[in-house]
Amino acid sequence: MAKSQAGRRQEVNQQVIDIAKYELGYQEKFNNDTKYGAWYGLNKNPWCAMFVSWCYDKAGLSGAVAAQTRKGFASCDAGLKWFAKNNKLVPVGQAQAGDIVFFQFDKDAEPDHVGIVVDNDGKKNLWTIEGNTAGDSKGSQSNGDGVYQKKRSYAIVMAVVRP
Repeated sequence: MAKSQAGRRQEVNQQVIDIAKYELGYQEKFNNDTKYGAWYGLNKNPWCAMFVSWCYDKAGLSGAVAAQTRKGFASCDAGLKWFAKNNKLVPVGQAQAGDIVFFQFDKDAEPDHVGIVVDNDGKKNLWTIEGNTAGDSKGSQSNGDGVYQKKRSYAIVMAVVRP
């Protein structure tokens, strides 16, 4: 019997999450020097979007995130605009594991950071895996030093997309 579309999506989402989980603890070398930036071709630049793109690429899904290049996106702003134009936005309360979440840490109109949803309590918090963030609340949340699992409030979510 063929798998349902929902069952196939869950399997693919779990693959993306498993890839991201394997990267937990990865640390940049210095000044945004990472394997994700090197892979994308923009090393030594903020790399949260390149981390998300890398995870999707390793799962064989680069086309689902190809906002800027065939590899994905390096700019949160360009990525979010592309997903919005392609009708991929979903309400934060409906975020599912494997979705992509864009964050707003300041008050401008552009997304500051991006990660991959791992879980959603359906009330006020998402659990995510993010690259280029800090392991605690004292470090930079939008230009940190590594890959970490985070608990994030809906209040800082700018958008959730389902590739």
